[in-house]
Amino acid sequence: MYQQISSSIPAVNCLWRAVVDEPATYIDPANEYWGLAFTRRSDRSFRAELIGPSLDPRELESRRGDAYWGVEFRAHVVIEGATKSSVLGATVDLGVDGNHFELLGCRYRVPHYEELEPFVAGLLDSSAITSREDVRRSLTGDGSGYSPRSWQRHIRWVTGLSRKQIQQLERARHAFFLLQNGYSPSDAAVAAGYADQAHMTRSMRLLRSETPAQIIAHHRAI
Repeated sequence: MYQQISSSIPAVNCLWRAVVDEPATYIDPANEYWGLAFTRRSDRSFRAELIGPSLDPRELESRRGDAYWGVEFRAHVVIEGATKSSVLGATVDLGVDGNHFELLGCRYRVPHYEELEPFVAGLLDSSAITSREDVRRSLTGDGSGYSPRSWQRHIRWVTGLSRKQIQQLERARHAFFLLQNGYSPSDAAVAAGYADQAHMTRSMRLLRSETPAQIIAHHRAI
């Protein structure tokens, strides 16, 4: 069982949780987001991880009896005292002592899924994480305040990625949504802004490890 919901907190892309009935391997597509993930193993012990943004799909394994939940932060949200580039493509074990974990020198109790939103709100209030509104505006087209070259450096420092890389990830995600919702590969390529269908196919293979035909077969929305 997998569930993903939106959040009332603008800095959050989504909250998610999964309960594993049967062990499985699945692909986590490349994306510009980063997040915190928690696991309650079948022996009732906990695990906490920091998940960095990624330009490549990641293969993940789930184990029977484990429960997973987490929060996915938007690209313009930063961890104070850390750089996003240091966790690019990585999953960092935060270490758990009983039911507490440590994030950059601060100790927190592992939040249950129902506690994630207030937990994240607390991180924002304490400035353990910070929403960089200037970068958010820039990523939506507002280029005021810096020269183009300065924006390039600033965006990479905050997000760990270049503006072009983020745009490629956004375009692939949009194409995936269109393919899920009845668009043919040729129509999805045009609507998502690809040069042609072959360009979209190459992008989906690189970022999702799937072709448009596989996406239509396996992920078509009901």
